[in-house]
Amino acid sequence: MGSHELKLDEFKELYKRLQQLLPDWALFLVHKWLVWIENKYIDIPVKQTVDNAIKEYEKEEEEVNPSMPDPIYSETGSGFFDEMRLSAPWVDREHPSNSP
Repeated sequence: MGSHELKLDEFKELYKRLQQLLPDWALFLVHKWLVWIENKYIDIPVKQTVDNAIKEYEKEEEEVNPSMPDPIYSETGSGFFDEMRLSAPWVDREHPSNSP
């Protein structure tokens, strides 16, 4: 889970001001609520920043390598010793497998 401490100065200041107004039992609940709100307040912009960075990276990656050929699926053998393979398109289809 997360920490139970307030991290941002704005939330710390709000908690200090509420200490003067609320009884201890209510202050305990408000503190937990402020920690939860603060975590959401931090997590949402971080998630958006990471998502935007991933989108930018994927867009740049598409420009560098616009198309990647699909792998080649093949089956050899019969019965119990069937072999299914995914090979790179540049590998010779007739080449035997290196597997034991």
